[in-house]
Amino acid sequence: MLELLAVILFFSYIFYLRNYADLRTISEKEEAAFSNGIELFLNNQFDEAYQYFDSKVKTKPKSSIAYLYRGLSQKGKNNRPEAFYDIKTAVSLDDDVYKAHLELAKMYLEEQDVESALPAFSKAISKAQETSPEPYHWRGKAHQEMNMLAEAQADFDSERRILAQISNEKNRSSTVKTPFFDKKLIVSSAMVLFTSALVVAVIKNAESIHFPYFVAVVSAICLGFVEPHKGWLLALLQCFLIVTGYFLLTDPPQNTAVRELENFCLYGSLVLTFVASFLGGFMKRALHMQ
Repeated sequence: MLELLAVILFFSYIFYLRNYADLRTISEKEEAAFSNGIELFLNNQFDEAYQYFDSKVKTKPKSSIAYLYRGLSQKGKNNRPEAFYDIKTAVSLDDDVYKAHLELAKMYLEEQDVESALPAFSKAISKAQETSPEPYHWRGKAHQEMNMLAEAQADFDSERRILAQISNEKNRSSTVKTPFFDKKLIVSSAMVLFTSALVVAVIKNAESIHFPYFVAVVSAICLGFVEPHKGWLLALLQCFLIVTGYFLLTDPPQNTAVRELENFCLYGSLVLTFVASFLGGFMKRALHMQ
C-alpha cells in the first residue's frame, strides 16, 4: 500500500508541475518552444525561418505563434499577401497575443490604411497590458499620419513612461539579490520532515532493501523538482533527519539479520537521496526548457 501511495504521489506531482504549475499561456509556451525559429527570423534568415514555421504550422495548425512568425517570415521575403493571411490567422487563433495585433496593425499602416491600423494598435495596447512600449510607439506614428498631434504626443509619452519603468525594474533586479533562504526553501524544508519520516518508517518495516531504496529515490526526486538549484541542501537535510530519526527515535533490532538489513537500507538510502535529488533537479530543468 505504501509503495502504491508513493508512486501515485510522485507521478501526480510531476503531472501537476508539467500541466498546471506553469502559469504561462499556450502562446507563451509556444514562443519559448519555437525559440530556434524565432532566432532565425531575428537574424534575417527569412527563408530558413519560413521553412521552420511552415513545418510548425503543418504539425500545429492551431498555433497562433507559428502562423505569426510564418507571416513575419513571408513579410521579410516581401510576400505581403501571404504575410497578411498568416498574421490575420494568428490573431483569429489567439486574440490575446498582442504581438499579432501589433504586426497586423503595422502592415495596415504600411499600406496607408490608417483607419484599420488605429484600432489594431489599440487592441495591441490593451493586450500588452503596459508590458511593452512598442504598441504606443506605433500608434503614435499612426496618429501623426492622421495629423492627430495631441493623441500622438500622449502615445509617445506613454512609450517613454513604460521604457522608464522597464529600465527601473532592470536596475532594481540587478541590485537586489534574492536571499538564499527564501520562503520557498523554508516551506520545502518542512516537506523534508514528512519524506524523512516516511523513509525511516519504511526502513523499520522493510522485508528487503528494494522498497526503502525506492521510497528514498522518489522522495529525493521530488525534492529536486521543488528546488532544482538548492536540492542538494534539502537532500543533506533529509539525510540528517533520516539518521537522527533512525538512531534516536527507533529501537535497534535485536536480531542480527534484521539489523544488517536495516543498515543496508539506511546507508543505501542516504546515498540514493543525493543522487536522486540531482536527478530531480535535472528533470525539472528539462521540463522547464520544453
